[in-house]
Amino acid sequence: MGQKNTSRVVILFTFIILSICVLTPSLVSFGAADGEGDVLPKWYTDIFSQKVRLGLDLQGGIHLQYKVQVDTALARKATQVAGTIEERLSDEAKVKAVATPRTGTTADELTTIDVRFENEADAEKLDPKFVRSFLPDYAIVSRNGAETTLQMQETAIDGFRRDALDQAIETIERRINAFGVAESTISRRGETDLVVQLPGVKEEDFAAAKAKLAQTGQLHFQIVDETSAANKFFTSLSEKKPTDANWPEGIAKDHKVVVSGNSAISTSRELLEHMAGGLVDREHLIGFQEAFVNPNDPNLRTFDALSADQEQILRRQSSRSDLSISEMDVVRGYRLFFMFKKAGMGGENVTDARVNYDQFGKPEVNMTFAKVDADKFYEMTKKYEKKAMAIMIDEMVMSAPVIQGPIPGGRVRITLGGGRQVLKEANALTAVLKSGALQAPLTNEYDSQVGPSLGADSIEAGKTAITWGLLLVIIFMVVYYRGAGFVADIALVLNVVFVLGALTMFDATLTLPGIAGIVLTVGMAVDANVLIFERIREELRAGSSVRQAIDAGYEKAFSAILDANVTTGLAAIVLYQFGSGPIRGFAVTLGIGILCSVYTALVVTRLLFDRMYGRGAEPRAMSI
Repeated sequence: MGQKNTSRVVILFTFIILSICVLTPSLVSFGAADGEGDVLPKWYTDIFSQKVRLGLDLQGGIHLQYKVQVDTALARKATQVAGTIEERLSDEAKVKAVATPRTGTTADELTTIDVRFENEADAEKLDPKFVRSFLPDYAIVSRNGAETTLQMQETAIDGFRRDALDQAIETIERRINAFGVAESTISRRGETDLVVQLPGVKEEDFAAAKAKLAQTGQLHFQIVDETSAANKFFTSLSEKKPTDANWPEGIAKDHKVVVSGNSAISTSRELLEHMAGGLVDREHLIGFQEAFVNPNDPNLRTFDALSADQEQILRRQSSRSDLSISEMDVVRGYRLFFMFKKAGMGGENVTDARVNYDQFGKPEVNMTFAKVDADKFYEMTKKYEKKAMAIMIDEMVMSAPVIQGPIPGGRVRITLGGGRQVLKEANALTAVLKSGALQAPLTNEYDSQVGPSLGADSIEAGKTAITWGLLLVIIFMVVYYRGAGFVADIALVLNVVFVLGALTMFDATLTLPGIAGIVLTVGMAVDANVLIFERIREELRAGSSVRQAIDAGYEKAFSAILDANVTTGLAAIVLYQFGSGPIRGFAVTLGIGILCSVYTALVVTRLLFDRMYGRGAEPRAMSI
């Protein structure tokens, strides 16, 4: 028995020392003044570097809600599949066909593609064997002479929806990691909504962080049209330049636009969209590339050699609402791109992107596709060699490098030329590619900033709740159970220390509901002791000795304690499994609290009683 107690004492002191060591960095940082550096030695912080992580409700930050536009993604996929059908029929079956996705509101309508051939004999080439080989997610649903209709299978649509949501979560996680916000959380709300929380983002960084998170669209690659169709488009675009007499409503009249050759640039994206209205046919799409321009330059030439400080100044100037366009030295401009709609591919399978240097020391971007898209990218670069390829997030063009030759194996090298800004451009493009793509684009449904004052108030309220909860329980136990109550109070304090230490070690986030979980744990921690103490009292009244009463009290109360904590633990597991955000924070704290309270109630108090009453002659009485 003595040897067994010795091992338990060693384990207990190990837990106490470890918990104190883990909590010390948090205690020091909470007590340090603003701007004060670390007061702990480096060797200590190298070992115990974690601190208590505070959630959004405690330290403020950003709360955003996004909707995953799965139907938009299904329609976009149908357009890409339509292009694949035309290419495969031409390359494999040696027949020409026009594949046209349908429009609609349901998933079945959005994934239906009508394929029209020149004659009925050619239509026979699109048979079930061809579909299984090249379009495994699709099936033939009808034939009518020279026209065949394909539709995405139901199981494939369901899988696409699941993958789109999972991929959205993974992609946003990769993007917010760049903020260095360890406490960030992403949770699902309903079937299509995602809630993103970034605790600790300061007020001055709110706009910048929100702008970075706004880049949650779909990464895709489109071939820029440089044929006669592009010439016709830009000629028609030039003819639609508005005059004072027909200036579009809602757009300031001091905005500028220049159309020259196969290029168009304006100080207003809305103006370009207005001019392009009705000019884009079903085979093309348009995109926009952002740049800084001189609004007083007749050609709206772009600035491409700005330092970071200059760019920051210019961004502030261009955002001023009290200045007209002509009064500014620089404003945000938009260049219009005219691209093939079906000549392109999605970027959901970009696995890596990084900045490297060529043999002359110039920065370049190296991008890698997964095997599933490597062959497709090779075929596209082979077909459109020497053509410009727009790298896009939704409708925004991030870069438009020229394809120098066929690119096999999925390993892409993008050269960006020279200039002072090339490294910055390379890093920005790498960030876009590395962020990954979304099968389904996202729309920002809601965003808000939780101020730090709310968090400070919540922390103070939590401290008050825990303090008063502990004091009231401690006083009650001492008054009602006397010496035994003091033993329970020691276990109670250790229980709180163990809970906070475990939260820190497991890198859990402490939220306001989590504080509620700690307060609840304080009450539950003494509940087990109450059961034990009442059993001990019954045994003493029945005439048992002190040691016999203690043994019997723990033995008879054990089953009730176990049952109560197991059922509460199951509730915590259910809350964690099916809850999100604050609910999970409460469940984590509650689960850890249950384990710690059972340990302190059954092991710690028993060790203290053995120390007090287990040595020497049989004690005549027990303070309880």
